[in-house]
Amino acid sequence: MLEAMLQASEDLIVVVDRDYRVQFVNRTSDAAEAAASVIGQSIFTFTLGDSSDRLKTAIDAVFRTGERQTLEARARDLQGGVHDFRVHAAAIVANGTRTAVVITGEDITDLKRSESQLQRDQWVLRRLLEIQEKERQLISYEIHDGLAQYVASAIMHLEAAAHAHPDSRELTDGIRLVRAAAEEARRLIGGLRPPALDELGIVDAIESLVADARLEVPSITFEHRLPDDRLPPDVETTIFRIVQESLSNVRKHAAARKAEVQMIWQPEGIRVRVHDNGRGFDPSQVPTTRFGLEGIRQRCRLLGIEPTITSAPRKGTTVEVLLPVDASTG
Repeated sequence: MLEAMLQASEDLIVVVDRDYRVQFVNRTSDAAEAAASVIGQSIFTFTLGDSSDRLKTAIDAVFRTGERQTLEARARDLQGGVHDFRVHAAAIVANGTRTAVVITGEDITDLKRSESQLQRDQWVLRRLLEIQEKERQLISYEIHDGLAQYVASAIMHLEAAAHAHPDSRELTDGIRLVRAAAEEARRLIGGLRPPALDELGIVDAIESLVADARLEVPSITFEHRLPDDRLPPDVETTIFRIVQESLSNVRKHAAARKAEVQMIWQPEGIRVRVHDNGRGFDPSQVPTTRFGLEGIRQRCRLLGIEPTITSAPRKGTTVEVLLPVDASTG
């Protein structure tokens, strides 16, 4: 009956003696005779790479101490297929003596492949975000050092001309339009990547976002308590983009009268919170064409954290993120 139960197990079960030779295996393939061919062979005939050394260390530890051992190992089957296993090794005791070790292996090949694919996807996303930030930075500096300077010079010349010709409506209109162009250039720089983020730090950069949002939201408060030292660039960028996207949503969709931005250092990390008293929404009904909240989630996941996004119709919205201390002190 016991052997039938072992044969029915979805896990691989192997019993080895002190010479590391297989005494029992519940399955190796669909062919029953294949299992018989494994009996008497060294368990290391089937393990790959450093899995042999780690498995040997685990088996020796079980025989020596009787304590259960756990590890991951890679092995091949009789058809040459490679599998990853989560392995547990425990002692078989007879008459008070540890006579053999039973090894159970859970096949985690698909899980390892999924983890590997996820790591590759995260690496690609991280690289894309890094490239995007560098491009934004370059364009921002080009506008700031090029177009914005020319516009500022044009305003000075036009104002000098207007001083000499105070009754010229054309000059007055021209100055108004060029000043509007200067304001648009400033807005573009702030949206792309404000120089303050790189030159002065995250607090000044958030101040610029809050100042812009106050043009449409009557009351916005900004509270910050951070260490004196600058945060790592990727953390500052993540905070900036989270607040930028959150305030953008407030301005575009919330119809809010009040909003709060907080950036507080705590023993467990840096808490970033953006709250508004606007119309709110049902998080389960967000259109797939709206990428703002998903962008926040993906940026956070690259740092190994999850944002908390809380909202309901007519209840406002809160976006909150806790950046771990180790991530923030880089």
